[in-house]
Amino acid sequence: MIQSLQNIFSPEQVKQAQELFASLSAEQRIWASGYLAGLNQSGELLGQSLVNGSSNGAATVETNVQAPAKLTILYGTHTGNSKLLALQAQEQAEAAGVQVQLSDIQKYKNRNLKEEENLLVIVSTHGEGDPPVSVEDFYAYIHGKKAPKLSALNFAVLALGDSSYINFCKTGRDIYEQLTKLGGKGIYDIVELDVDFQDAAAVAIPSIVEKFAGQNGQAAVSAPTAKATSANKANEWVEAEVLEKVLLNGRGSAKETYHIEIDIEETGIVYEAGDALEITAKNSAALVADILEQLAIGASTVVQVEGKDVAIQEALINQFELTVVTLPVLKKYADLASNDSLNAIVADEEKIGEFLYGLDFLDLIKDYPVKLEAQALVDLLRKLPARLYSISSSYAYNPDEVHVTVGAVRFVNKGRERNGVCSSFLADQIHPGENVWVRVRKNESFRLPANESNVIMVGPGTGIAPFRAFLQERETQEAEGKNWLFFGDQHFESDFLYQTELLQYRADGLLQKIDVAFSRDQEEKVYVQDRLRENGAEVFQWLDNGGYFYLCGDKDRMAKDVKKALVQIIEEHGKISTREAADYLKKLRADGYFREDVY
Repeated sequence: MIQSLQNIFSPEQVKQAQELFASLSAEQRIWASGYLAGLNQSGELLGQSLVNGSSNGAATVETNVQAPAKLTILYGTHTGNSKLLALQAQEQAEAAGVQVQLSDIQKYKNRNLKEEENLLVIVSTHGEGDPPVSVEDFYAYIHGKKAPKLSALNFAVLALGDSSYINFCKTGRDIYEQLTKLGGKGIYDIVELDVDFQDAAAVAIPSIVEKFAGQNGQAAVSAPTAKATSANKANEWVEAEVLEKVLLNGRGSAKETYHIEIDIEETGIVYEAGDALEITAKNSAALVADILEQLAIGASTVVQVEGKDVAIQEALINQFELTVVTLPVLKKYADLASNDSLNAIVADEEKIGEFLYGLDFLDLIKDYPVKLEAQALVDLLRKLPARLYSISSSYAYNPDEVHVTVGAVRFVNKGRERNGVCSSFLADQIHPGENVWVRVRKNESFRLPANESNVIMVGPGTGIAPFRAFLQERETQEAEGKNWLFFGDQHFESDFLYQTELLQYRADGLLQKIDVAFSRDQEEKVYVQDRLRENGAEVFQWLDNGGYFYLCGDKDRMAKDVKKALVQIIEEHGKISTREAADYLKKLRADGYFREDVY
């Protein structure tokens, strides 16, 4: 028999409960109901006399509210986007009465996986299909012999990636498929998010939360996605003035590297050494004109973009990617073209990568012509994503400015000059006094250690950027730890980026050591990994005594060669086997003593 509220609580208690209820928002009421139910089930809120009957004759109280669902959210990130979405999912899940355990996937105890009932995994994919460093152990665990059976697991996966890479969202897809093979139940189809992920995530996250909230009979009400959080307040775009732009390379250099200073004094931007800056770009007006001419579309033709009327020329310059053809765009174009040769390429996984390399949209429409109306064109294309650049200044050193170091990307393909969209935009179209749109991308995994710690930094080419910031930061902090820099490029005379600053740091004692490798100044090429080996005994001594190792630059060649050299150094000077040396480096990384920001 269910007793009325007045038979159980005193009038004063009823009045207090009603007043509290009236003061709560809808989200708070949902959360409170789950919270009270959970305490009730554990016996911590209501006396056993009310739950199971009473020795004093009080009637039994029945409840039809079950304990709140419990959800573990794991995020694995390289640039911070996965963590941002994980925080949003946590906020919405808790508002829907779900108990959430949030964890960086690198810190998660893999053995706990077999005990999970509800799991949301949010992971990015690095480059050509690789898991981010923080995800590698979890990825290996679920694919290894020790992976548990997961027949009791309900799970969902949010996968982040960049569709300009062939293996778009591969890490997320692999995890989804493997959790399924282990017996887990995917309660929501995998969500694959491109670089412009905000709108899609705003739809997907509430839907996923609703599924999990319903696992234990909770009210499946998703929180409003427009609600601002501390995570997304720091994710706002601002317009800022370019103060200075300096070409860092000397006469005769084959490279074109710019130091760019941006005024942030009144923007509210705050950043830390190690963070990156996102910059929006515009496509070349000449490239847009060639595309419109090829398709016989008038520049003033009006199209709809996000519900607004805009001239096609303006839309293509400002809003859509043209210098890169992504696989999703290629597939959609192939469907329109109905060309046997193009269809054969799309169907051949081994040929697609080679075909897309260096290809822009003008190439595609020239080589495989198709009649496209203006609206069909913009509906086909991917939104133009912002580009990321490692910040090369310290906020503590100069809070009024943010600096970036940008290498202009220029090459020739099919007899036509090509340019990287943002690097050439900054090099050719932006001058001091003009404005750019920017925002900070946090990189919590690439932070300086305590002031007393020693630091080895390896950053050839534009990889020097975050280490210039590190040195400014350590100078400001008057850090006691030693600093050792390895820098490399093509020629000493023309490519020694920030040479005057770095040599002054060495003269002042901030840089205890600086070793350089200029690959083209002698017959036999020399790289930073060669300088590491030459200094192997001391490098190992720094590492073995608790020093930190930082690496920034090209992921596919330089970073792999540096890590290979490190294993050799550890093996030789630690007098251990190759396997043990690899494990040593792995532990350095797991413990935060080896950190990389590679691209």
